[in-house]
Amino acid sequence: MSKSLWETLKKGLVEGFQVASDKTSEYTRIGRLKIDVLGIKKEIEEKFVELGGRVYHEINEKNEYNFKEHEEINTLISEIRKLENDLKRCDQELEKLKTSDDREEK
Repeated sequence: MSKSLWETLKKGLVEGFQVASDKTSEYTRIGRLKIDVLGIKKEIEEKFVELGGRVYHEINEKNEYNFKEHEEINTLISEIRKLENDLKRCDQELEKLKTSDDREEK
């Protein structure tokens, strides 16, 4: 027995809504990742400014050039490294999402 016109239309609409929902979720995830990337970049920039200020102060005020034992400077460097790893992870995830999106469109 053949499907009625209504059943065919209903099936097409349901499938269309599902595809639209999937795409919307994917684009929302990409948008959130891009916002995360911007936030991480801003935080890295702030840490670099703080690091530069601390290094300048130590050199200018104390004439100190050895920072291996300087806890605040080493903490900032560690924080920057962690943020750089977070940024790399977000960039990789974004690239993976974009690559899967490109494959689906072809």
